[in-house]
Order: sequence, then structure tokens, then C-alpha cells
Amino acid sequence: MIKSKLVLAAFAAMSLALISCGSSPKEEPEIQEENVSENTAEESQDQQQISEDTEESNEATLSKIESSRQDAINAGAQNAAPDAFNAAEEEYNSVKAAMEQGEDVSARLKDLLARYQALKAYADAVAKKAKIDENGFASYAQNVYNDGSSIISELASSKDYGSDWNKKAVSADAKMTFVLKAAYKSLAQAERTEAFKAKRNADSIKCSVSRKADYDKFVANFKSGDQNYVTGNPEGAIANYTKAKEGFSSLYAQVSEARAQAQAAIEEAKKRVAESETNAQWADKEKPLGDEPVEGIEEADTQLLEADDFTKAENSEVEIEETIEEAAQEAE
Repeated sequence: MIKSKLVLAAFAAMSLALISCGSSPKEEPEIQEENVSENTAEESQDQQQISEDTEESNEATLSKIESSRQDAINAGAQNAAPDAFNAAEEEYNSVKAAMEQGEDVSARLKDLLARYQALKAYADAVAKKAKIDENGFASYAQNVYNDGSSIISELASSKDYGSDWNKKAVSADAKMTFVLKAAYKSLAQAERTEAFKAKRNADSIKCSVSRKADYDKFVANFKSGDQNYVTGNPEGAIANYTKAKEGFSSLYAQVSEARAQAQAAIEEAKKRVAESETNAQWADKEKPLGDEPVEGIEEADTQLLEADDFTKAENSEVEIEETIEEAAQEAE
């Protein structure tokens, strides 16, 4: 009996303990209102900073667009590709209006920049093709010229002014540039050869002595031509080689003429000397003077002129490499 009461008492105590544990209130986590407020403020500041950075970046891109747009106009894009140019102008005005309304136009700005750059490239390609055709340069790189011409024709009739149009415009310009450079490099080499020959002629009659200032100027033209050539400006090289060629040729002609006149004077003097000798022989026969010195007449072995010194002439000539390849190696 006592044992049963003890069991019941223990069971009751356990039940009360379980009820007590189950009914205790659960602690609620404290809401960190201050931290939430700070995080919200930081996010707002970050968003504002991102917006300001985007706006600043867009303004910088717009500045590049305006510069590229002017470059395209200066290149004649409005005439070379009027439809493509007008389409770009419409987008340009639309983007500027959207920016004023605070819209994010980052992607449109990048596309517009590429379009104006492509328009300039296309206008340049058209102008270079015209120059090639006018001068008959196509044969210097015929296959490249044909490819570039095909691209120009394709773009002229295309109404799809997307990224593909832009890439092809740049490609066309590169191909026409290649043809022009190939032509000018070949012409520059030929003109250099002629300038070198003209210099060699000038050296043969010592123009570096009699006309040193002019001679040095034309040497400088020649060397400038070499510098133009090795730095990728063959058209400029032609201009300088031509100046050198014409300058040396002119020197050669002028000095040759002066030498011819001097030689004629020498021959005339020889003639007079011969006549004088004839008269002297007659005088010696008719009225000999004897061995006594005569006033106003130098002794036979008297040196009347200083001995010629050709050291100056030898040191005045400027050596120039015969080929442009040698000149390029010398410059390295």
C-alpha cells in the first residue's frame, strides 16, 4: 500500500515537472531596429553612389561620342553614307533626350560611339578608294583592293546599321589603307633610287665644296625621307626624296655649267698664252733680252698660286646608304 502511494507521488511530481517545462514562455529575439535602420541607409547611399558613377561614366562616353561625331562629319560621312549618318543622328538626339530624363542609356551610348567611329572609317575608306582609283594604285595590292571595294559596295546598299556594319566599315578602311601604303612604299623606293643617283652625280663634281650649304640641305631632305619611310610614312618619304633628287640635280646642272664656263675661260687663256709665246719667240729672235731680270716679270720657277689642297673636298661629302634596307639597319 505504501509502495503504491510512493509510485503515485513520483508520477505526479514528474507530470507537474513536464507541464511546467511545456508551459514556460518562449523568449522572442530582440529586433535590432537600430541596425536595420543603418543597413537601409547604407544601401541607399550605395545606390546613390552607383547612380552618380553611372551618370559620370555616361557623360564621359557622351563626350567621346561628340568628338567621334565631329570626326565623322569632318571625314564627310554625311555625304559618303547619308542614310547611315542620319540614322545615327536620330539615335544621338534620342539618347540625349533620354539622359535628360534620367534614364540609364549606358548600352545605347556605347553602341552610338561605335556607330560614329564606323561612319568615319567608312568615309575614310571611300576617300582612299577614290585616291587609289585616281592614281591607278590598285595593282600594287589588287586582291586587297578588290575585297575592300566589295565591302564598300555592300555597306552602301545596306540598311542594317548594327555591329556588323560597324566592323565591315573598319575592315574596308584598313584594306584601302593597306593598298595605299603598298603603292607609296614602292614609289618611295623608286624615288629614293633616283635621289641617290642625283647625289652621286653631285658628288662627282664636288658640289659639297662649291655649294656646301645647299648640298647639306638636300642631304637633310634625303635623310628625312629615310626617317619617314622606316616610321611608316612612305608618302612623306616620297616628298622628301623628290626634294633631294631635284636639289642634287639642280646643283649638278649649275656647278657643271659653272665648270664649263671656267673651262672655256681656261681654253681662252691658253689661246692667249699661245699667242703670247709666239710673239715672245719673235721678240727673242729680233730683240733678245738676255739673262738679266726684267722688272714686272717673275722668275720662271716662281710659285704664283698656292698648291691645291683636296682634303676639304674629301671630308665634305656625306655618305648615305644606297638602299633603304641598309638605312633602316643603320638607324637601329
